[in-house]
Amino acid sequence: MNNLIISNLSKTYANGVKALDNVSLQIPTGLFGLLGPNGAGKSSLMRTLATLQEADGGTVMLGDTDVLTQKNEVRQMLGYLPQEFGLYPKVSAEVLLNHLAVLKGLIVRKERKEIVKNLLHKTNLYEHRKKNLEGYSGGMKQRFGIAQALLSNPKLIIVDEPTAGLDPAERNRFHNLLCELGENTIVILSTHIVEDVKELCTQMAVINRGRVLLTGRPADAIDQIKGKIYSKEIAKTELESYHKKFNVVAERLYLGKPIIHIHSEIDPGGGFKSVAPSLEDVYFSQIFGKKRG
Repeated sequence: MNNLIISNLSKTYANGVKALDNVSLQIPTGLFGLLGPNGAGKSSLMRTLATLQEADGGTVMLGDTDVLTQKNEVRQMLGYLPQEFGLYPKVSAEVLLNHLAVLKGLIVRKERKEIVKNLLHKTNLYEHRKKNLEGYSGGMKQRFGIAQALLSNPKLIIVDEPTAGLDPAERNRFHNLLCELGENTIVILSTHIVEDVKELCTQMAVINRGRVLLTGRPADAIDQIKGKIYSKEIAKTELESYHKKFNVVAERLYLGKPIIHIHSEIDPGGGFKSVAPSLEDVYFSQIFGKKRG
């Protein structure tokens, strides 16, 4: 299976926003998590890979295919599920998927019918195939999105913020589907939800303000900050002063009181306790950076 190799990709919009700043990534077969806050450049990267916008510079190769210049070839190998995608509400899943299959070039009726049937089974929508899409839940719509993305038997699948707003049961169904797809295909999961990457991805990158801050295995990233995350319960009135003094990477409420996590190379003392780091600590320590002394 071919890797996706992104080298020095850059994109600046007309308003001066630098969405991609020399982004370089090597993405193998399997589930790859692209983690970053809203506005980090994730969607710009996804749209560029999906041939929906031009880059200013750099290269992207999917095996021997140049993604930036061989757009038609890429589209034949690509499955794309954007964050927002339109559906015809008054049409059934089966009818729409069949129509989309025709647009994808599946013109032999018997073959097309079999492919549509298999994809509806694969995405656990077969029993709801006659139902109009306006009656689908958020998770069912996302699974339909995957079904249409799989019509061309893609080598690269891009899913942009797929689990935002899903209930836990739908999220689990969607995770299971993505895991299955990642066995033989490059699947890029673009998200700001740390939990999705932790549960699904063998490789990841953290991106912010158009720049790649970290790449590698989630477990290795967690290992790198072992012994550097400290926790303390504080009063709400102390939050601001702790933010000024320390590199606060996480805060949450426990029984109404804030508990903060800080990233520190040395033991800060003052009642802080060393705690085992999580991927969330990795993520926020990268996003917020090291505090300047």
